Amino acid sequence: MIHVLQSQSGGYRDITEYLRERGARVTVIGPQAQGMRGKLAILLAMLSPSLLRCFGLWRRQDRLLVVGWQALPLLALVKARILPRPERLLVMGCFVHGQRARRMADRLLRALRVPGLGFIAFSPGEARNLVERVGMAPQDVYCHLWRQELDGRAAPQDADGSIFAGGFSNRDYDLLLDAAEALAAPLVIVASRNNRIRPPASGSTRILRDLPEAEFEGLLARSSVVAMPLRGLGEACGQSVLLRVLRHGKPLVATRHEAIEAYLGEDYPGFVPHDDVQAMRQALACALEQPARRAELAQRVRTAAGRLEGHGEPGVEIERFLLG
Repeated sequence: MIHVLQSQSGGYRDITEYLRERGARVTVIGPQAQGMRGKLAILLAMLSPSLLRCFGLWRRQDRLLVVGWQALPLLALVKARILPRPERLLVMGCFVHGQRARRMADRLLRALRVPGLGFIAFSPGEARNLVERVGMAPQDVYCHLWRQELDGRAAPQDADGSIFAGGFSNRDYDLLLDAAEALAAPLVIVASRNNRIRPPASGSTRILRDLPEAEFEGLLARSSVVAMPLRGLGEACGQSVLLRVLRHGKPLVATRHEAIEAYLGEDYPGFVPHDDVQAMRQALACALEQPARRAELAQRVRTAAGRLEGHGEPGVEIERFLLG
């Protein structure tokens, strides 16, 4: 039997619902709160009493998918033989965007390895780190392009001349503010309350926090260009916003990052170097002022969306990893 353990309810629906329909048992082993969480909230969630739900849940011949950082205390219980070791134990959704936290997590994961353990990585950097730093065998690390039918679908709309940026993880919004100051186009940033952003110098810049998904996507759909300023470090990031960009075929200017290259290709012409304000400003100005450039970027985004469609249902791939 397949068991799925989630640290938050409602996440990765396209995977969990597919597996549930195929007979898997899905159990939430973290707090019921949803949405993006900071490092402290994740740490506290790892100590949640909901972990007690694991006792007596599976047998040694079962297969187990653990989603999120509750994997660490669960692996410790399996390593100590307090919980039975399943035939196959796959972990996914453990992302880190800081070097110190990554080093600490790597040491813990390395110490807690057990036979049958594997990881599902959402970016090339995550997969490489699991092999090089955690000591996983390459055949036990599975690469998966995350894709999900996100809520809040907005109808296509005419472009209003604005730059849109949104999301929480690994963002460098201060760099984007510096880059956009010299541009005439209004800038709309939709961030999390956990993002630290300096006050904008321009009156045409709006910074909004924690909007409902439909409002978030509506602003993206109305924009002329989407900007994705990412920090150079980090693993999987920007993908939920990218899926909305793909859904609307929007021109994207993004910091070059492996997680985004995996969808758009290394040769996507809208990438700029990280920590480079001038490059971000020039790329945005070019996309805003040159219709041919906007059309080129939008066409490449639509091509990437078609490629992603060809990957099929995400649940099918995860089930194959579990049974393989």
